[in-house]
Amino acid sequence: MNIHTADLCDENKEKKIQVLSAKFNNYGGLKEFSGQIVTVKLDKSNWRLLEMLRDEDGEGKIVVVDNSQEFFGVVGDKLMTFAKNNNWKAIILNGYVRDTDETKNIDVGLLAIGTCPLRNFEVTESQRDIELNFEGVTFNNGDYVYADNDGVIITKSELI
Repeated sequence: MNIHTADLCDENKEKKIQVLSAKFNNYGGLKEFSGQIVTVKLDKSNWRLLEMLRDEDGEGKIVVVDNSQEFFGVVGDKLMTFAKNNNWKAIILNGYVRDTDETKNIDVGLLAIGTCPLRNFEVTESQRDIELNFEGVTFNNGDYVYADNDGVIITKSELI
């Protein structure tokens, strides 16, 4: 499926379309993607995200993760491999990633604000299926994401 976010914005100008900040870069192998959102709020640790990507079928889903921009590499090659193996389309992370020489070769989108080689090993609490707000965008379970080289748009309704 070819996704053209500029055309989607033009064709759906009557709908409320949010646009993710351009400060997010794609460190994954999939450069255009779409799907329904599943939200996760982390407190430094990526354990809950790891379990989700490893154990759940993500067919047609994009996980949106808020790690409050804590300076730890939350997603790397292992979590990306879990995501690929379980059909997740993409991960959008309000935080940092690592192992990017490997993640760029895995056919999953991986949007984040930067890289950090350090990982947090402590197991901390997390929340799932809650409203997330970062960079001026609100993300809810069941919302839709469309992404290409022009940007990332978020809508309440399916556009394609």
